[in-house]
Amino acid sequence: MIARLISALALVAAASPAALAQLNTTVGPDVVPLTGQLSITFSNDNPGAFGVSLNYLRVVDSTGTVVYSDTTFEQSVLMGPNGWVTWYYGLVDDNGLPLLPGRYTAFVKSDFGAPETKHRFEIVTIGAGLVFEGRPTIHPPFGGGATRNFYLQSPSDPGALYFLVGSFTGAVGYPTCNGTVPLDVDSLFLQTLTPGAVFSNSFGTLNALGRSKLPRFPLPPNPAFVGIKLRAAFVVLDPLSPCIITRISNAHVMTIEG
Repeated sequence: MIARLISALALVAAASPAALAQLNTTVGPDVVPLTGQLSITFSNDNPGAFGVSLNYLRVVDSTGTVVYSDTTFEQSVLMGPNGWVTWYYGLVDDNGLPLLPGRYTAFVKSDFGAPETKHRFEIVTIGAGLVFEGRPTIHPPFGGGATRNFYLQSPSDPGALYFLVGSFTGAVGYPTCNGTVPLDVDSLFLQTLTPGAVFSNSFGTLNALGRSKLPRFPLPPNPAFVGIKLRAAFVVLDPLSPCIITRISNAHVMTIEG
């Protein structure tokens, strides 16, 4: 009965072109370390309830060969206004074996008529990956925004300290003793050097798998921020190392929507 109700609500939502236009898909990180995960988030960026399920996930390698294809997702989720749901893909092929480092493309489609989306990503042997699970959105009547979370991954650094920072641009980057942070030193970068000033839980500890979903982006309830593009990245820290920065993530680029 509950499953039928969810399916019925989803079909009603899918019948509205405006609703479909607000069903957004975010897939990442762009760089995923081995033993990490690819995050697939559907976000309901409209004021009504919306049902969704992951229709299929298809992954091809750099030669165009399909290495993973799953069309067995049957769980429907009813998202409330401005809600979101995330599925995770564990970087395996159709036989359950780990994919090799390299470049891949994920094709993702939700049920109920939403279009297929394409997302390129790279698997690396050792590295750090970052994605914002959803889209940063400020909702009318601008009484607040969705405080969706970042997903940080650095499997080689379980229990290590992380520091999440941001910037408006990334043309030059910020050089360190262990590589370049892909963020420019601008007003946003300087502001995020104060933990919690822009992103909550921006300084903390990775768990035993080298992951954290604690950092969030509490958007200011101000329509003037709609349309602003920003970037985020994190570094892994070791205070006892000759170079305190031991790992640098990819930059995740996003635009605040309204």
